[in-house]
Amino acid sequence: MEYKKTRRESFSFWLLIGVVITLGDTEAAYHSLEICFTAVGTTKSLLDFTMVSSMDGVQGSFYDKKDQQLVIKEGWVSQALGVHYIEKKRQKLVESEINFLWALQNWIQHDIKGEDNHTVQFWHDCHLDGDTHMSSHFWYAVDGETFCGVDEQHRHWVAMKPEAECFKPFWEVIFPYKKIKHYMQEDCIEPLRRISKYSRMRENVPPEVSVTRHDSSEGRVTLFCRATGFYPRSIMLHWKRDGVLGVWGQEDSSGILPNADATFYLQITLELPPSDPGRGYTCVVEHSELETPVTFPVPGKPTMKRPLAMILSILAILVLSCAVVFNIWKKKKTGTTSQQHLEDPLPLPPLLLQ
Repeated sequence: MEYKKTRRESFSFWLLIGVVITLGDTEAAYHSLEICFTAVGTTKSLLDFTMVSSMDGVQGSFYDKKDQQLVIKEGWVSQALGVHYIEKKRQKLVESEINFLWALQNWIQHDIKGEDNHTVQFWHDCHLDGDTHMSSHFWYAVDGETFCGVDEQHRHWVAMKPEAECFKPFWEVIFPYKKIKHYMQEDCIEPLRRISKYSRMRENVPPEVSVTRHDSSEGRVTLFCRATGFYPRSIMLHWKRDGVLGVWGQEDSSGILPNADATFYLQITLELPPSDPGRGYTCVVEHSELETPVTFPVPGKPTMKRPLAMILSILAILVLSCAVVFNIWKKKKTGTTSQQHLEDPLPLPPLLLQ
């Protein structure tokens, strides 16, 4: 009886939820919340335990075993969730440390002495499109290898390693998919919806866009379209040639990445074939803070007129400098000769020499 109770308690950390940060106030915007729990220890003791949550790739909250504090990076998110909710989650994080120690003790089968350090990780995420729940995922890893998870399509647990097979019946009984769905609704979907009501407190920012080109010595042209400093995250960048959409070369994208100030960054590139001079291209940007899609033309190929003018200017400066130096030298030379004539004694007349 005590054995079953211990195992039942070991899965109480399913109730945990990280606190997120930024969320755009668009009516239908896609957002993902990811929470990662990491426990490091031996089969005898838990050495470290942390939780990190992120929204759309931006870290929003952090918990560490050392100080047992749940740190939230945005004050308005704390206001949206409430002090009681945050304290409740902090307490669950503290209590969950024993659950991860249980995982280390039961899932590490090959460490007989129990002296080596091992890592158990738990990922938990959910995805919303506006108000609609799109998908969720749960999975564990032991020492960097996936151990088990939930198949959302078939709604049952899946053992990813042979060592996990013996735990599968236990998971199906103690924590079936029906419970997982309930916890996701209570601890992920509803908090996200609550935060969205406060999203007006987060100022939306349009993107700053720059378009450049690079002409290689081999004659190939590469185009760059860079958008940065925008919020919310959702944005579209695409190329047009002479106003027409198409695939004109080898396209690449950096993906939407977070900036340090919680805004976002995206760069797309287009490498053109050698026969394409890169004329007539534009980068089209679509974002919720732009009333209509905005077109940014690609600058033309740099001409040789400007470099030629610079070369001529430099030559003129060099010639003028040489002339000035020569003039100064000539004056010094003339001055030295005149001084010598003044200092030399005048020759005596022939009559005085007799």
